Amino acid sequence: MTREEKKHVLRFLKKLLIFAVLLFIIDRGVGAVIKYAYEKYPTPDAKAFAHLIKNPSEDMFIFGSSRAVHGYISNIFADSIGLTCFNAGREQTNILYTDVVANEILRKHAPKVVIFDLTAKESVSHTTENSKLILASLMMPYIDSDTAFQRIGKKLFPKEMLIAKASVLQEFNSQVLPLILNLRKKADNRVSQNGYIPVRGVGVTDVLPKFTDVGETYDSVAKDYFEDFINAVTSRNIKLYVIQSPYYVEKFTTSPSLQQLLPVLKKYNVTYLDYSFDTAFFKKQYFYDNVHLNDLGAHVFSERLASDIKKDLEKNDPALIKN
Repeated sequence: MTREEKKHVLRFLKKLLIFAVLLFIIDRGVGAVIKYAYEKYPTPDAKAFAHLIKNPSEDMFIFGSSRAVHGYISNIFADSIGLTCFNAGREQTNILYTDVVANEILRKHAPKVVIFDLTAKESVSHTTENSKLILASLMMPYIDSDTAFQRIGKKLFPKEMLIAKASVLQEFNSQVLPLILNLRKKADNRVSQNGYIPVRGVGVTDVLPKFTDVGETYDSVAKDYFEDFINAVTSRNIKLYVIQSPYYVEKFTTSPSLQQLLPVLKKYNVTYLDYSFDTAFFKKQYFYDNVHLNDLGAHVFSERLASDIKKDLEKNDPALIKN
């Protein structure tokens, strides 16, 4: 290599070093700003997640997907049963998310009652992948300070973990757009509503679509996550109810996901209540879309379910609801 070529290489390495230093400064600077905004103005889901992980204290928790988030009104359960209640559901997730979050809650707190909304597509693969992505986005901001999250992260999203160690921005990269939208909308945080998020309006017609996971790709370990969740709750002598909430679709009696998971409930002797096609709720005015209750439907359903659970507790576990 000639002297001139060496000079070119040195100049390139110098520029590369300066560029790396600038990237480091930008990463730390912008990352600090985003971290401040994340903590000062958290999105509704981030606020709810932080509450569940840091200071869960309620007597009753509701878990599940968006059907749980929009269909179970926490305050109705609290008023009817006499137990404090928080809706810990999360949109676009399945049993993987529930299993991880429930186990973290149970490390710190033992509720009296747990409700899980089981869907007929619970073990479909893409919902498991969505659960991993959502868990990664919500857990990354705490990954440096929480060893339990580090353990979970290494198992579920190891690549993201490695990148996050080198970059502060990586910890919050999936939160930037939600933060901006949250600041613009100034949405109420979910904690103020005890986790419930209402949806309003009617978006269904008289034409009933089919709702099935036949032909879908399944996650082979969904059953393991489901059983781990069931065991974690019941082994602590916590009363567990697994629910199928109402649909407004062409009637079905089972699905591959249900066939895979329902035997687990029998194994652990868990109460299973199926309202999927209960005629009391099979009405257009109760549905935001074909698989989600609107706010009106959620009120009617929550009042019925809360009443049914209260009757069951009064008969079989009266000590749980005694003041």
